[in-house]
Amino acid sequence: MHILAGLGWGLATALLLGPVFFTLLRAALAHGFLGGAWVAAGIIVSDVVALLLCASGARMLVGNPMSTQVLALLGGLLLFALGVVYVLRPPRTGPAQDALRKRDALGLFTSGFLVNLVNPFVLAVWTGLFLHATHAYGEGGERAGFLIAVLVGILVSDLTKAALAQRLKRLMVDPVWRWVHRAVGLALVLSSARLFWMAWCA
Repeated sequence: MHILAGLGWGLATALLLGPVFFTLLRAALAHGFLGGAWVAAGIIVSDVVALLLCASGARMLVGNPMSTQVLALLGGLLLFALGVVYVLRPPRTGPAQDALRKRDALGLFTSGFLVNLVNPFVLAVWTGLFLHATHAYGEGGERAGFLIAVLVGILVSDLTKAALAQRLKRLMVDPVWRWVHRAVGLALVLSSARLFWMAWCA
């Protein structure tokens, strides 16, 4: 049951529409499923890092106002910069069909990793999951199984989003694609504003 519970928690992340979702959507539309998969890989690696931080006792950072302020400020700056680039830089004509270059793949992986990791909500969520797993399953193998299942569920949900984005490609004529590009940028800028507000209030 702990495996199914973990998968359920992971798959539930498909309902979240934060900056990570928009980064994944833009990559999948621009570069196809493989582009979205590289972003998903960056996201899941950053989730593993966040989980390891929680497991090593760094979960106390979440309750530290200074740490929360720094994370929120860094995350806000990153999302704002990405959003401005998406809004102001003209996109390539239509979603790309060419094979990904290694540099493109590394950039997509890095964007997924950073956008997810610098968001203080991610550490907060993993802190809650880690404490829940410890309370529900103790400190043995069942806790590890639950947390691994959460990671698997997150990866499956992100890859599913990347695959479903392909159904939108036929609608991505040039004017629509430009507006989608700008809308994703605006969503990231608005997400950065929330993080700046968190840094201000911390």
